[in-house]
Amino acid sequence: MSSLSHVDSNATFLADEVASICPLLTPSPPTNALVNPLPVSEESNFILPQELATKLQRVEDGEGADSASSNSSTLAEPACTQLLSGHKPYLHINKNEESVAEETGGKTQHLQMTFRNPPENYFFMKWNWPIIRKVSALLFLAGIVAMVAVVVAMVWKLPKTCNPPTHWYQGKLMYEIFTASFADSNDDGIGDLKGVALRVDYLSSLGVQAVRLNSMFTSLHYPENFHNVTSLTEIAPQIGKLADFNLLVSTLHNENIRVVIDLPLWPFVKRLAKRNNVTEEIDPVEHALTYWARLGVDGFYLKGLEYLIDDFAFSDNLRSWKRILDWNKILIVHQDVIHRTPQEIIDVILNNVDLVDVCLEMTGGVERISEQIESTLNGSLFAKPGNPWVHWSLGNDDTVRLTNKLPYTNATLGATLLQLMLPGTPCIFYGDEIGLQQIADPHEDRKGLEHLHQLSVMMWDPPNKPFTRKGILPWMHSQPMPTNFAQIEIISKMAGLRAVSPAIYVNAVNRDGLNKANAEIKYKENDLLVIQRWFPRRKSYVVVSNLGFVHISADLSTLLYGGQVVVGPTTSSKIEMLSFKEISLWPGESVIVLLD
Repeated sequence: MSSLSHVDSNATFLADEVASICPLLTPSPPTNALVNPLPVSEESNFILPQELATKLQRVEDGEGADSASSNSSTLAEPACTQLLSGHKPYLHINKNEESVAEETGGKTQHLQMTFRNPPENYFFMKWNWPIIRKVSALLFLAGIVAMVAVVVAMVWKLPKTCNPPTHWYQGKLMYEIFTASFADSNDDGIGDLKGVALRVDYLSSLGVQAVRLNSMFTSLHYPENFHNVTSLTEIAPQIGKLADFNLLVSTLHNENIRVVIDLPLWPFVKRLAKRNNVTEEIDPVEHALTYWARLGVDGFYLKGLEYLIDDFAFSDNLRSWKRILDWNKILIVHQDVIHRTPQEIIDVILNNVDLVDVCLEMTGGVERISEQIESTLNGSLFAKPGNPWVHWSLGNDDTVRLTNKLPYTNATLGATLLQLMLPGTPCIFYGDEIGLQQIADPHEDRKGLEHLHQLSVMMWDPPNKPFTRKGILPWMHSQPMPTNFAQIEIISKMAGLRAVSPAIYVNAVNRDGLNKANAEIKYKENDLLVIQRWFPRRKSYVVVSNLGFVHISADLSTLLYGGQVVVGPTTSSKIEMLSFKEISLWPGESVIVLLD
């Protein structure tokens, strides 16, 4: 207790500090507590010798001051007043930098770091840092160059246009082939699958993006009796073997051309298979779909399905057929399926079919043609997004040749250009692009096959190999018939324009939840038909067709102002400006105009 009553007369104490008796202030701790007041940790704290001497000196000075503080405590201010006062700090509290500077003659002693081990003892000090820095710099620069290269490649691969995407079967040009009449590779007078494969370059030059093969299955007396098939999985031996089919599919796919085949359901399938939870009949249609899909076929035309609509298993079977196919494989049906299906199950068709074949009748004049087009555009197929697209055709293996329907042989070009301007997927029947006619049979040598006269053998431009070798009589032989190979160039040009123009290849535009075909009939009088195609923020196109028997000159300036002729009406036509004040067309001609 003697240390508490002793008062140091050191001048560094103030009077009130000496007289303080605040019980809250504890005596200065012993020397060893200042050195290490906390429990020893695993990592020792190092203190400079000079700093340690200073701390010890402060402790010694504090021991002499303890007794003075104790004796004068009766005269001291309350502890709270002393704590809040602005006087010098107590000696047991560390001095600030100014007081330390006074003791050291105006020089501040800074704390310096010390290391347990010298720097040379650390393992990374022995590394070759100059090499490491160079390698790191090179890697950094290489990374920068690689990232720049990736960005450039991505920019280079960006599409040059922002055209809306569509599936492979939407808006693309299809080409229907009757295999036995297209090209003969083995000179037996009957076209075959190898012959089609040999003409793939021709299909590519025409702008074809999907080939439709019809009537390729076994039947009694093929090809004359091709309708009555005996199997949906066996190829008629007259046109080739399965290996030939695989070669054709591979060749077409290499040219980015899809393959669609016709499945003649009727009359081969007279009753659809029953489907229930107990037993399930073997379905020949499902078996055929699975079989050909595995061989690379991309789509199927279900011919004759309209005759099976009344079958009670119709809805279940159609759903099942679509379900077993990949999402990218399609089903096509005739428009009669839509017309004959009851409204209560119409959604079954719309949800499971991808294309609906609409055969445009070109013999009814402008009024009949425009009525058929408008009824299709305003029908259920355009009612909402996601519905099947229209598959536009002008002829097939069961109808009279397009050339023989029209008043002039060169009218096939105008009709085909009109077809290629309609919203949907156009399909050209083989030979229509060159004006191929029905067989000429003046002596009625082929009268017994009159129902097959539209299946004339394909004519080929002289530089190409003819249908079959000279001296071999084709299965559907005929007298020589005139054709126009110059039309191929115009149709190819139109197909190319269609492929890159959303106003033409897109079938509808959806606005505010309403789906509407992006096509409008602007004029339909005096054998003149004018159809406009449009798309938001793109220039519009117009097709003007003379479907009559005489030359027509008309003033359409109240409807349209002018534009640039981009296709047609003849092979000698040039790109030039056109005014609708006076437009002139010969019978069967069509012209495509890009509006101003």
